Amino acid sequence: MPGGILCDRVGAKFLFGSGILMTCLLYLFIPLAATQGSIFIIAIRILQGLSEGLTFPAITYAISNWSPKSERSRISAIIGLGMPLGNIFAMPLSGFMSSVDTFGGWPSTFYLFGCVGIIWYLFWSMFAYETPNDHPHISPEEFEYIQKHKNSNLQKKENIPWKDILTSLPMWAVVVAHFGHNYAFLMFLTDLPTYFSTILHFDLGLNGTMSALPYVVQATSALIASCIADKLRASNILRVTTIRKMCNSIGLFGPALCLLAIIASGCRPIQIVSLFCVALFLNGFAYSGYRVTHVDMTPDYAGIIFGITNTISNMSGIISPMVVGFLTFEGETMANWSKVFYITSAVYIICALFYAAFASAEVQPWGEEKKENDKEPKPDRIYFVEATVN
Repeated sequence: MPGGILCDRVGAKFLFGSGILMTCLLYLFIPLAATQGSIFIIAIRILQGLSEGLTFPAITYAISNWSPKSERSRISAIIGLGMPLGNIFAMPLSGFMSSVDTFGGWPSTFYLFGCVGIIWYLFWSMFAYETPNDHPHISPEEFEYIQKHKNSNLQKKENIPWKDILTSLPMWAVVVAHFGHNYAFLMFLTDLPTYFSTILHFDLGLNGTMSALPYVVQATSALIASCIADKLRASNILRVTTIRKMCNSIGLFGPALCLLAIIASGCRPIQIVSLFCVALFLNGFAYSGYRVTHVDMTPDYAGIIFGITNTISNMSGIISPMVVGFLTFEGETMANWSKVFYITSAVYIICALFYAAFASAEVQPWGEEKKENDKEPKPDRIYFVEATVN
């Protein structure tokens, strides 16, 4: 949550980059910590969580600075694709490296991803810029286009309307939808390999590949859904709120039905993996639903809002593994996993209904900062020059 406020103070570029850098540096120490005891690994994971938590509001704040309205879904979805794409590469690669001794076993995965993240940070530092106004090589045409199609020119906020934000029903609709999505997403991320191993009996290498496969289709559908959403918005056929609710409903109701079908499938590996792929394909539509609503309803406070919703929704990352652990404590059986999927399906449905009933993608009354005397700060660049004739 503090990340949303820090965006105003230090900027999205520094906050996002430093969050990733610190997380990756800490990865390098996990193999050493494992030799010293679990308490050291827990301490590193806590520090990594604090670092990673800064990145989500920071990137949302950056989207507010850079995205024209008509391209907001695509920009948000493309950036959001980093998570499923990361799983696509990381899961099978981790499974392979952990299963052979050539690379040193499981510690090699932490060394690899830690080093990759550090190298990424160097490129981020060189090529990322806080706003279009800061970019030294942006073309005049692109600069003009971005400025003319943004909600506002974001400035440092002095008086954040906390009461209005925390009592806003549309904001809580986004919180609930974000919670429902994360509950299932984090459960799949942490426990799906266990399910494939204990119930479907996949070996380590195959487990990594099969665990990554659903995220391939999720990444594909997120991109498709974002293009559809932006086309609908540009055509003015549907209201923005309607588009967001439609995408979010597909993204949450669809996987809920797939989980019920998985329960009814018994122990049929091909059918079950296919249903997981369909579930995450449909779930990709949520990236053009609740995920981009943060920027829609409050362009000036998007980073702060995402900090709030992400803080609350990530509590599901604590709850869902605990639920799985409690239900499967007496044994990794199909009956116990069916209970897990019933609960996950119910969470999907309840959260989807709440968002459909109360969400709004219109700019909220508190969603834009009130400038004193309605005077905008003088820009550092001229947006465009129009010739006049007396």
